[in-house]
Amino acid sequence: MNIGSLLGPKKVPWAKLATLLLVLGYASICLYLYETQEQKIFRPRSEMLGTPTQWGMTYADVHLQVAGERLHGWWLPARTDTPTVLFLHGNARNISQLQDFAGLFSRLEWPVLMIDYRGYGASDGKPSENGLYADGEAAWHYLTIDQKIPATRIILYGHSLGSGVATWLASRHAAGGVVLEGAFTSIPDRAAEIYPYLPVRWLSHITFDNRARMRDIHAPLLMIHSREDQVIPFHHGERLFAAANIPKRLVDISGHHGHAFVRWPGAHETMRAFGELVMRGGRDSS
Repeated sequence: MNIGSLLGPKKVPWAKLATLLLVLGYASICLYLYETQEQKIFRPRSEMLGTPTQWGMTYADVHLQVAGERLHGWWLPARTDTPTVLFLHGNARNISQLQDFAGLFSRLEWPVLMIDYRGYGASDGKPSENGLYADGEAAWHYLTIDQKIPATRIILYGHSLGSGVATWLASRHAAGGVVLEGAFTSIPDRAAEIYPYLPVRWLSHITFDNRARMRDIHAPLLMIHSREDQVIPFHHGERLFAAANIPKRLVDISGHHGHAFVRWPGAHETMRAFGELVMRGGRDSS
């Protein structure tokens, strides 16, 4: 009797089963990533850690109604002959953690509106890409309609995740200026770097495609990025800057993703100069 003839056929089903298990496992990982991408991208924090009063600043609570959701924000008034900032914060934080940014704008004597997206801070709802766009639009309307601030004097400041909202707004409204700090080219681009072995570009239904919007933004741009940024690598900022229209400036700094610029010694002067450019309508002073 040929023993090989008995054992040989049994190897084939095991090989097919192993291949099938690998395929199913890979597909399960892809399905898991597809189904959980909201939780991976949006990490809202609801605990409020302080208020502008505790920071020594005057403010007013702002409540905005957006499609049944109630958003919360802070309006910090200042001089009326300066730019006004709409600050769109990053992920895993809320406006109660923006003391350093509020301090920077306070020293500049610029008014600032800080809002929490749906699901963040004291705002109702659950975050989504379209939801964040709607939240940004509501904040824009608050400044331009309720506060009657000319659009050309508003600076959209998008930090990290907030860059996705800032570019969306800037591509639709004639803002006075745009500041992007720690910005990504798109969510699929960054996901492909984190999961190079998965077809994330096919799986992603959240895009925040900043690079595609750069051609539609004609306001002066201040791009800020740290070469030490481990959350959003520096080349994202470089690619966005390359795609942007003029006038534009790239500020190459160092430090942690969350607070690199605001703790940089040149932050005040850089923002002051950008504010003057905005107030001149984007025209060079020379």
